[in-house]
Amino acid sequence: MADGDLSPREAERVLWDVIVVGTGMGGGMLGYSLARAGRRVLFVEKGRSTLPGTPGTIRSAIPELAEPLAARSAETYFDALARAGRSTDEIEDISGRVPKRFVPYIGAGTGGSSALYGMVCERFFVQDFTPRQNFRNPGDSTVPEAWPVTYDEMSPWYAEAEKRLGVRGAPDPLRPEAAHVNLPAAPPFSADNQPLVDHLTRRGLHPYHLPMACDYTDGCPTCQAHLCARSCKNDAGRNGVLPAVTEHGARLLDECRVLRLEADSTHVHQVIAQRHSDMLALKAKVVVLAAGALATPVLLLNSRSGQWPRGLANGSDLVGRNLMRHLMDWIELWTEPGCQITSENKEIGLNDFYFWDGQKYGTLQSAGAMANLASMDMFTNQPGWQSKVLRMISPAVRPIYDRFFNGGLVLAPMLEDLPYLDNRVLPSENPAADNRQRVRLQYRLHANEVERRGMFIRQIKEVLKPFRTLTLRTGANNSTLGHVCGTCRFGDDPKTSVLDPHNRAHEVDNLYVVDASFFPSSAGLNPSLTVAANALRVAAHINQAHFAS
Repeated sequence: MADGDLSPREAERVLWDVIVVGTGMGGGMLGYSLARAGRRVLFVEKGRSTLPGTPGTIRSAIPELAEPLAARSAETYFDALARAGRSTDEIEDISGRVPKRFVPYIGAGTGGSSALYGMVCERFFVQDFTPRQNFRNPGDSTVPEAWPVTYDEMSPWYAEAEKRLGVRGAPDPLRPEAAHVNLPAAPPFSADNQPLVDHLTRRGLHPYHLPMACDYTDGCPTCQAHLCARSCKNDAGRNGVLPAVTEHGARLLDECRVLRLEADSTHVHQVIAQRHSDMLALKAKVVVLAAGALATPVLLLNSRSGQWPRGLANGSDLVGRNLMRHLMDWIELWTEPGCQITSENKEIGLNDFYFWDGQKYGTLQSAGAMANLASMDMFTNQPGWQSKVLRMISPAVRPIYDRFFNGGLVLAPMLEDLPYLDNRVLPSENPAADNRQRVRLQYRLHANEVERRGMFIRQIKEVLKPFRTLTLRTGANNSTLGHVCGTCRFGDDPKTSVLDPHNRAHEVDNLYVVDASFFPSSAGLNPSLTVAANALRVAAHINQAHFAS
């Protein structure tokens, strides 16, 4: 299902109650809530619809494996990415002496990155809402003393999001506040994960089954990194956009890229977008940005005008700044010689080092099988000369690769990174080819992150000492953009934040942001549930503030 019978010109003729730019976890949940409340909602999504029934959608595997021949040309490769719900836009990393360009592994399409995610939907710790106290020496970080909302204020919205997303799992034994949540149980740990669970328990640690937005249908592989073919993954597309459109009258324009917002000093009046060859001027009483923490700030910066010379809603000069992305390392582990793990198995959570030795670090999660996350076929089935070389030498090196790299369980230590003014995202000065967007990214590790990451990884590896391990990718690599956030932070003070506590732009009365851009700190956990819960909170506020009779 795509945009049904709604044409771009018909969309232009309607004064919508709410236009939602982006259909990821924030946009999908907010749009669903407002459509259910009877508001006239238009979703505008730059990617393709991958809702059930959409022809040509690639499911069950990443496109590099599902359509390996697509990589023989850039055009067919990017078409395959789009049909698989993947972004085709480009990052220009300007952090080092020589700029580097890459296509990030993030979502674009109905559901955004949630359509690809590993389904972990976990509440933040109570202390995550008062972040600065958790770091001995935050240096020149802008991490605030507190979020403008508390855990107690978020708790009912967490509960609503957990219900909407069908979250199942076990409580974290290190969080007293988790005991009252009472999620439905997940299946027992798999045979692949149980040996590691037993080892961690013997060490006096506290592994638990991650809360997952998953229906666990028969034969469910708990898929991640690709679209679900069995309709058991609960995400913003399936659980937000789809019911909003089919049950509550919302409409969807996919393959429609918003270029800029036109505004006066207090209100957005038009959303200027391009759908194929059509230029559109869309109108709504309220505009909500949910395009992701990379695209949302760039859209605001591209909406410069005489009224807004530094970019829309950017009187603070903070739009695009305070970029955070978590520092995620990939470690492969073999629980016994010759083990051959082939299923996803994203099950284990461990927070014994979340708060440790008077400082905050992060979480450890099992992340699935090496064969599915980073197989040689994935790297060889991409355009470019590097992949051509790999294809040529693949017959010779594949037996060695399979012997030493495949079969292990991949773990993901995830460290909280702090916000800094110089870590930021900017519009590119050089547009990408084929109408794809390019954004500039500037991100470097500061002394605080270097020190804490070193200690965190040493502790994790010490715990894993009995097993053979191999580091696959380090959190220092900027291409590991798993959980980008923070580029339009919310707060009470317009001088130190872009959004107010209800996620409305301080300076623009009818403009809101509900993707992970609003985070003033990244916490150390998967952000999906917090984004969803906050979007439901903001939706209730919009409905009351703008539409109550």
